[in-house]
Amino acid sequence: MIEELQDQLKNYTPELTKLVDFDLFWEQTKQELKGIPLNIRCDLSAYPSSEIEVYNISCQSLFNETLRGWYILPKQRKQKIPCVIEYRGFMSRVGQPMQYLNWVTMGYAVLVLDIRGQGGQTSDTHPYPAPYLPHLLTHGLLDQTIYYQRRLFADALRAVDVAEALPDIDNRYIVLSGISQGGALAMAAASLAGERIFMTFADVPSSSDVFQRIKEEKGSFSGIADYLRLYPDDLEQVMNVQTYFDTMNMAEWIKCPVVASVAGKDQVCPAKNYFATYNRIKSQKELFIYPYNGHEGGGETHILKKMHILFERISYHVKK
Repeated sequence: MIEELQDQLKNYTPELTKLVDFDLFWEQTKQELKGIPLNIRCDLSAYPSSEIEVYNISCQSLFNETLRGWYILPKQRKQKIPCVIEYRGFMSRVGQPMQYLNWVTMGYAVLVLDIRGQGGQTSDTHPYPAPYLPHLLTHGLLDQTIYYQRRLFADALRAVDVAEALPDIDNRYIVLSGISQGGALAMAAASLAGERIFMTFADVPSSSDVFQRIKEEKGSFSGIADYLRLYPDDLEQVMNVQTYFDTMNMAEWIKCPVVASVAGKDQVCPAKNYFATYNRIKSQKELFIYPYNGHEGGGETHILKKMHILFERISYHVKK
């Protein structure tokens, strides 16, 4: 079944939707972000372990929003260490530090920030014009410069800036990881950060082949379909804005190795949609397919695979 799915989708490359100012838009976004001071603050948090340090961390991002989350690292370290940036799924908070200890037990640091406006400690205070529905993906969807997804993609890149600025981090080993929305943000950050990223893990990723996601009303993109039922005359402008936030349009910028996963029965982020991005990645890449799994993907089984892969790859580079 895995081979059958691969054969069906290995050549799935729907026509790119990027507009003529796509590259300029993202270059301007990166320059705007550079003009905002990081303002990193780390406050030690009580944690019942003699082996792990946990910090409440905050920084500034697009529209001067304060991003908040965890910075976790092993206490015993004789030199700078790799950092895994974890990006959260839709409407999930950073939770508790023990969720990320798999990386810390390997000797790596973890940086995880709440997604703005999704129920955690990070707000989304810059105003949006009407009309918009309660669904987040409809906020500002008529203007790519203020659109909600631009804020998220910029925040994903800002997390890389933060990791590189932390004194305990070896900037040669910045690793991105995420599931669903988090997988999309990992892909976006890898695209925008280019050679700054050592490796990217993207599991059951969202935000790929977006026109099809909206048409089929899959996952969070069903909110955009709801908007279009109310405002059908906005169809062209809505779709134009979406082109800036479809990872298939960004994939050629990725320079690092990518390890991705999809699930054959995923009805939230269907495997086919991600192939529109995966097939355009030019760097080293590997894909794991879980044919009988849904949006949970490979779960703990896949987490362990990622740990093995990253450990072996970093060990190989250290020995070189």
